[in-house]
Amino acid sequence: MTTNQNYIITRLTALWALNECGLGGFMHALGSPFTGILVGGISILLITLIASNSSNIKNSIVKALCIVLLVKLTVSPHSPVTAYFAVSFQAFLSIALYNLFSINKVTILCLGMLTFFESAVQKILTLTIIYGKSLWLAIDTYLDWITSSFNITSFKVSSTFLAINYISFYIFTGLMTGFIIIKIIKSIDMIDTIKIDFNSIDNATQSKNGSQSRNSIKLAKFWLITILIILLPLLLFGGNQFGWKAGLYVVARSLLIIGLWYLLLAPIIMKGINIFLGKRETKYKAEIDVILKLLPHLKSIISYAWKESKSLKGINRVQSFLAKSIVYSIHFNPSNH
Repeated sequence: MTTNQNYIITRLTALWALNECGLGGFMHALGSPFTGILVGGISILLITLIASNSSNIKNSIVKALCIVLLVKLTVSPHSPVTAYFAVSFQAFLSIALYNLFSINKVTILCLGMLTFFESAVQKILTLTIIYGKSLWLAIDTYLDWITSSFNITSFKVSSTFLAINYISFYIFTGLMTGFIIIKIIKSIDMIDTIKIDFNSIDNATQSKNGSQSRNSIKLAKFWLITILIILLPLLLFGGNQFGWKAGLYVVARSLLIIGLWYLLLAPIIMKGINIFLGKRETKYKAEIDVILKLLPHLKSIISYAWKESKSLKGINRVQSFLAKSIVYSIHFNPSNH
């Protein structure tokens, strides 16, 4: 691998780390309801670019993955365990596809669809593990009440139907994300590597006071609304079949599983992740130090690229924003600033 390839991959790895640690918050600030989809799509884009600029796809992606997880552990130590599994799944799936079939339009589309499929299935499995069959019975009961209230008998809607459509939506979104990634890669190749006046970039303060408490309030509201959604159909429309006892059972089961996860299983798994990554920290210490120093500059570059693309709308703005963010990040020289 040439020095230029190493340089590019380091910058792409830094962007990948920023995407996993902080870009999600940036997307939230934009008011996007599809933050998870955007962040997941950006990860696929960056992994694909790392593979494209590497002479050894497996080694480069594994190295980049370890560095990203170590930076994530440093910058966002309270990230959920599932976040580490999701990132790792994307990386190893890309290694399998790109090594077996090379990097082309088909493999990029497949990576998008399979990644989003896994994300959707993971969410459904998580809900099933926490709430059990009672969740789906409650949804069926609620849907039956709605259809009977409006005398809709010709079309049967069930929880299974909703789950299949949810997964199908994610697969379709993954396919569309793949097409967008292909367009962005073409856009990157077309951008002239002109000098950018990085002194004009607004270095907005990244840390926001009270964000942790606001996140806690949001989390509490989420669980309250979720429990109410489950309990209402059980208590109001279930009759003798369910009733308040079934509702209490759902709440007790949910609290027990969540408690076991956060108090016992998650800490054990995180300890294992810490031990695994800790053995590799010394090996990649130089790269991690470089990336940690780059992160503040990359945040400013991303804000600058977003403002610069304000003349465009919708998906065109997103494509221009991502392409410029990547090009500017690669050609930016922090030693001059």
